[in-house]
Amino acid sequence: MDAILIVNSGSSTIKFALYSIGHTGVGGLTQKYKGIVDHILAAPDFKAESPNKTEKVFELIPVSGSQETYYQLAIEYILAWFLAKGFNIVAVGHRIVHSGPDYSAPIILNDEIITKLFSYVPIMPLHQPYNLNGVKILQMALPNAIQVGCFDTGFHVTCNPISQLYVLPKKFRTAGIRRYGFHGLSYEYIASKLPDCMSKKVAQGKFVVAHLGNGATMCAIENQKSVATSIGMTGIGGLPMGTRCDSIDPGTVLYMLDAYKLTTNQLLNIFYKESGLLGLSELSSDMRDLLASDKPEAKLAIQVFVHRISIFAGLLTAELQGIDGLIFTGGIGENASPIRQMVCERLKWLEINIDAEANEQKSAHVRKISSKDSKTSVWVIPTNEEVVIAKHTYEKWQARRESNPQPTVLETAALPIELLA
Repeated sequence: MDAILIVNSGSSTIKFALYSIGHTGVGGLTQKYKGIVDHILAAPDFKAESPNKTEKVFELIPVSGSQETYYQLAIEYILAWFLAKGFNIVAVGHRIVHSGPDYSAPIILNDEIITKLFSYVPIMPLHQPYNLNGVKILQMALPNAIQVGCFDTGFHVTCNPISQLYVLPKKFRTAGIRRYGFHGLSYEYIASKLPDCMSKKVAQGKFVVAHLGNGATMCAIENQKSVATSIGMTGIGGLPMGTRCDSIDPGTVLYMLDAYKLTTNQLLNIFYKESGLLGLSELSSDMRDLLASDKPEAKLAIQVFVHRISIFAGLLTAELQGIDGLIFTGGIGENASPIRQMVCERLKWLEINIDAEANEQKSAHVRKISSKDSKTSVWVIPTNEEVVIAKHTYEKWQARRESNPQPTVLETAALPIELLA
């Protein structure tokens, strides 16, 4: 059975999904499995389940040799598991966080493009190298399959250019230094679901969407297109995240470098791995831990998180010149009802009122949580980045098959696989 494999490669986890190609399902695709390989750098384990959860699998991945090889072993295990089930993987869709200025739309990856994308690793050190290592491994393991890159920045190409501009000399701006925005695959999915939740006319309105998780961003959407974002060129700034800082005055960065005699790598480690909810609470980067804690530092981290979300909601509402709806998504946005409650309390000036009972309900489905007297509607919409990647990958595979019906061995890279510990 021909199938498309979806891979979201991170530093310590690999999320995946598999879709069979046929005449049923969305766009000719039917999801067969989704899953994750977790704890890659310690004791990697493989979890997979069918959509109806009738089949659930948990297996420990046997590892040997140095830790640097575990990442490749994990991807090879995923591939071998699906091949053993008889799936013929004809295409692989990858989440790639940063496109840089040269790409935006989903694209079939080749060596030239991959090399260019590797040059953005310093901009996105927590994501880009792992996204691309997954591509390299599967490119060599499946030479007859196309590898499709889908960019987290792509959905934001419709943003107001003024809002995405950094006020810098022209030579930097023309070199591509600007606000890009991220979580675009998630926002693309949310935008596509709006007509299913409300009338088509209302779906074309003005929405502020908060993708809240270990990584957290916000986006202003109008006419189902991105207008402005909370985050800029890199993976830090905007909202505080699990371990990442919010926006910092550039002068403060220069002061820290000088006053504390820090190297740029030390500073990056502070901004990416020691800050955010972890840095404020000195307890955990996990919102579940913070909500369960009575420590004043945990409460402070929550207060700051809620404060920044409400501030950016105001900024993005100003960008839209109004608001029709507020949408929560992502791990925290979908599951942490106290955070939704506190954010909406701070946004009462937008004539937001939520239904407390609806807000407390636990559900994996779309739900409206605003009360009948709320002028601005409030929604919880579970995101699904994998299905967006699958649809784009399927389209690229179809186009390639129509132009060249015979399977072709793609050129494999001479580049080394950079396995990062």
